[in-house]
Amino acid sequence: MGKRDIALRIKSVKEVRKITRAMYLISASKFQKAKGMLDRVRPYYYRVQTVMKDILLHTGEVTSRYLEKKDVPEKQDKRKVFLIVTGDKGLCGAYNHNVIKASIELIKNEKANLKVVGEVGRRYFIKKGYDVDRDFLYTAQNPTVDLAAEIAEILLKEYNNGDADEIWTVYTEMKGLSQKVRTLRLLPLDVENFMSIAAEEEEAVEEHVVIDSDMIYEPSPSEVFDAIVPEYLKGLIYSILVQAFASEHFSRMVAMDGATSNADEMIEKLTLLYNKLRQASITQEIIEIITGASV
Repeated sequence: MGKRDIALRIKSVKEVRKITRAMYLISASKFQKAKGMLDRVRPYYYRVQTVMKDILLHTGEVTSRYLEKKDVPEKQDKRKVFLIVTGDKGLCGAYNHNVIKASIELIKNEKANLKVVGEVGRRYFIKKGYDVDRDFLYTAQNPTVDLAAEIAEILLKEYNNGDADEIWTVYTEMKGLSQKVRTLRLLPLDVENFMSIAAEEEEAVEEHVVIDSDMIYEPSPSEVFDAIVPEYLKGLIYSILVQAFASEHFSRMVAMDGATSNADEMIEKLTLLYNKLRQASITQEIIEIITGASV
């Protein structure tokens, strides 16, 4: 490899470094934005959970179509819907791969309808022949409460109409700076699992709300519970979308930071090689001049 080739290579790597550095800065900005979004929605979401928790704990037996019926024989050939949240783009490490892998393990060979948020997952599952809802075209970028409400309404409609017996979700959970792919059944609600999620949320908001156990719910606890579930689901889906959004951009930050560091190392090595070749060339020219002068 000659000096000219090395110089062109250095220029090319520097251009790539500019791109990776810019992508890092953009993802860092979006990651901070996502953290702020999550912090703002958590208090409201937590209050809704608290009321539901109080109804389940203090009002006796609650009958609701949204609660799992443990005393009923399990239905065979359940119709399942999976809400899968991936990214719209790559260059974010193993983020998309991990969500897709967990989704495949959860679905197994079951006939299930997939509602995929994010272009990467949508294209993958369509290509592999899964039953993907082609009309469910939602982006993973910039999640909003309105978007979460739309998705919640679609899922509730299928569940209430009997088109789905269970609704699951697969997404990446973001806690601090750690990420974990999580699978969660959204409906019907498992009381024990719901209590566990509520406890996690209470810890996250660092707040403990005490509701009077003598609270009277009108017209009945079950009807109030059924009315609150859509709000709970909307808040939960918004939290899922925001955590996935934050996870994607945190993964891209890490990937682009690594790529930028690799580019710096390559530029340093190529520059050192270029300088060695340049020095050797100068030395050779000096030798030729001295040799020519002594002849």
